[in-house]
Amino acid sequence: MSTAYYLIDIATKTRPNDKLHITIYDIRNVGAGGASAVAGGLMHPFSPRGKIIHFGESALEMSKVLVKAAAKHKPDCVLRDHLIRVALTSKNLAQLQDTASKYGSLATWLSQEDLYNNYGIDCLGGLKLSNGCQVIHVPTYLEGLLIETVSKARQLTSGNVKWELIKSNDKEALDQKLKQHDSIIMSAGSGLLHDNLVEEDSLPVQLVRGQSIEIEMANKSDEKATSAILSGKYISPLPSLTQEGNNSIASSQRYVIGATHEFKATPLTSSEVKEELRTRTYQLAPHLWEEGKVDKITTGVRMQSHRGIFGRMPIIGQYNLEATGESDIINHDHKWIFTGLSSRGLIYHGLFGKWLANAVLNDSEECLQNEFEEFDWWRRKQKKK
Repeated sequence: MSTAYYLIDIATKTRPNDKLHITIYDIRNVGAGGASAVAGGLMHPFSPRGKIIHFGESALEMSKVLVKAAAKHKPDCVLRDHLIRVALTSKNLAQLQDTASKYGSLATWLSQEDLYNNYGIDCLGGLKLSNGCQVIHVPTYLEGLLIETVSKARQLTSGNVKWELIKSNDKEALDQKLKQHDSIIMSAGSGLLHDNLVEEDSLPVQLVRGQSIEIEMANKSDEKATSAILSGKYISPLPSLTQEGNNSIASSQRYVIGATHEFKATPLTSSEVKEELRTRTYQLAPHLWEEGKVDKITTGVRMQSHRGIFGRMPIIGQYNLEATGESDIINHDHKWIFTGLSSRGLIYHGLFGKWLANAVLNDSEECLQNEFEEFDWWRRKQKKK
């Protein structure tokens, strides 16, 4: 969605008389599939140790632009305007205090007393992340971004954006559809491998399963809503469920607690998921576990890129296996890829989506290299292998 948005945005500013027709193919409706549909939605530029990730600050600014655009149509996509990052060990306490001293515009230090009195969180101390760090309901956000992208396309002399459902197992029909397009961008996560759209060994990635639980609590007017809390695992709010009856409206507060980090083929059982997440988060919100009702367990599989000198970076650029002597599964002369975002999709999708859109419009990777000299780290890594 980010790449589609910026394809339209750049075209309206630099080439408004061009014809630009974009079709997004997916097996489900916007926001309804993949790991994004069950994500915690915590948008911030920090690593677990409190360091700013590579391009973190500029990426946050770009993501804020997209959230603002989507919120014009779906204002409820923003669930909180801040999140709390807590320290549970003395080592992490020192790391987060250092973060507050270096990045005060984004991270405000909160003492142990502050956290307990204001948020009911029992820990050693932590950070209030704000000024663009926020909690997003990703499915609603993607719906809003699609509406805004479709609307912007009308500014072109000839342009449109549409979402089209396809069957994941109908490769022949997909090939026929893709032949209609000048360029294609493969931007799914784990679906690229699950649906056999790319060669499994062509990318330096691994699949990671994450299971989370959704908890529902009766809304009590005398209690504050639980904040979004990050501590290795996370507790994040979800949109409330509202039920009407007898001329009154009763709302329930809902939260997602996650996620497991599973690499094995066999998933953890539901009891194992609950036990792991309870052990890791009970201290932060005991009332959720004691008073809440586990509504369901959700599962998402992420495409996680291998760690490099800049950490875990997205995989972006032209995807052409012929140069390595292998054969591509999808045949097209102008094929691009955008994947490997794993848990950093919200922070990186805007910046890398804009870079990729510019490269596709100019049909040149030089645009990517000008922004990130080693954008093709993933290609080099595979060649060495």
